[in-house]
Amino acid sequence: MYLLAKACASLVQDGECIFIDSGTTTYQMTQFLLEKEKLTVITNSLPVAFDLIGSNIEVIIIGGKIRHSEKSVTSNDFLFSFDHLNINKAFICASGVSIEKGISDFNLEEAITRKQIINISQTVYVAADSSKFNKNVAIQVCPVNEVDMIITDYALSKDTINHFTDKGVQLKIVKTNIEDTE
Repeated sequence: MYLLAKACASLVQDGECIFIDSGTTTYQMTQFLLEKEKLTVITNSLPVAFDLIGSNIEVIIIGGKIRHSEKSVTSNDFLFSFDHLNINKAFICASGVSIEKGISDFNLEEAITRKQIINISQTVYVAADSSKFNKNVAIQVCPVNEVDMIITDYALSKDTINHFTDKGVQLKIVKTNIEDTE
């Protein structure tokens, strides 16, 4: 997950406004963002917000209900107005990724928050290790054609890679250990 997070962070440019979702991979992005200039991070992750306190990064945490198990904030329009946010890039997590059902999650409130972020973001990246592929879990967040790229690891089978790329899904495959080969 460390190298997936590093790959995600490498897509961030100085001066951007990005969203970092709650999740283990996206949480690890913070250490790779600290040298960025004039960066704004919007997040629903309390650990992400805490990691960035005291840095030169502007942090906006969405308002709403605390989800204790994920240490995240889930929100609806009546709790937080998403209309005012201008997000260049969103980094979203997923519990399931499939061609048929798209990006999915176990929690309805997390899924609703992610949908809202996806709808207002210019570019959407999904950070999902290979264990999440070809799985459909409880709640659909969005179809795969609503994301710009899925960042994953080399453990993804060639058949799965072909299945996704044949459907027009852009994958960024990241080496996560020294045994990975191109």
